[in-house]
Amino acid sequence: MRIRPYSAAAAIVATASLGGATLLRIAVGWLGVSAPFSTFFPAVLVTALLAGVPAAVGVIAVSGVIAWWTFLPPTRTFNALSATDLANISIFVVSSALIVVVAHLYRGSLRQLRDRNNERELLMHELEHRGRNTYAIVETIVRNTLGAEREKADIIAARVRAVSSANDLINWSNTRTVPLAKLLALVFGANAESISTSGPGVELSPGATRTLSLVFHELLTNAIKYGALSIPNGTIAICWTQSGDKVRLTWTESGGPAVAKPARSGFGTTVVTRSLAALSGGIDLAFDASGLRCTIEFSPQP
Repeated sequence: MRIRPYSAAAAIVATASLGGATLLRIAVGWLGVSAPFSTFFPAVLVTALLAGVPAAVGVIAVSGVIAWWTFLPPTRTFNALSATDLANISIFVVSSALIVVVAHLYRGSLRQLRDRNNERELLMHELEHRGRNTYAIVETIVRNTLGAEREKADIIAARVRAVSSANDLINWSNTRTVPLAKLLALVFGANAESISTSGPGVELSPGATRTLSLVFHELLTNAIKYGALSIPNGTIAICWTQSGDKVRLTWTESGGPAVAKPARSGFGTTVVTRSLAALSGGIDLAFDASGLRCTIEFSPQP
């Protein structure tokens, strides 16, 4: 919560800081500590950071009065200040002024950072909105072009949406990279309960994120139509390792219907193969009796 200068909240912060500093100074005085201003420096810092310069200046002034009356001997009287007392007060004022200046600069930096973050969020929302509009237009063009071939249009539209969703992950990433586990979770969506994943942290470049979103989409679609996820009890286990600039990922389906190697490769297989080739990788498919098992290699930062 941001506290405005000259506000009631700023006055409350200043008062609380002064009260706490005074009580703490009384407590340490019982331990034999004689430095009159020692506990007021934190009060100045806290007030300057939370409530701004005006409240902090007020704390400096009131702290000097409290210390003069309460902690400079003879106590509980505004006695004539000695040279040592004046030196202590001067050091306190100058040091506190430096604290206020630094805190003010820090508050300004935080404010600029907050404003830039707000601008970035607005820009990301706009980019996300425009990106979705672009993909929606592409999907409309595909459907209108294919006309009566609705099944083909649905397949292409789903691929377009997979890349669009991956693009949203990229836009909202501070580092412009996307964790592999996060991309998998996005692709799986409602099927996540039937899929287990394990592996080290792998960061994907924007290009790898978009490409792999299409690869995983194709594998998941195949599993839903013909593989493990085509029946209620089917599961998929995904694990991966990284060695140097290569990631090796194993996709293992189980609990589904028996599978056999198809007589010919479909367009989905072509999409997967060419996509992985763009990432300096490839795929090895094994049609085991227990389910499809494939091994994928790719470069996460091509």
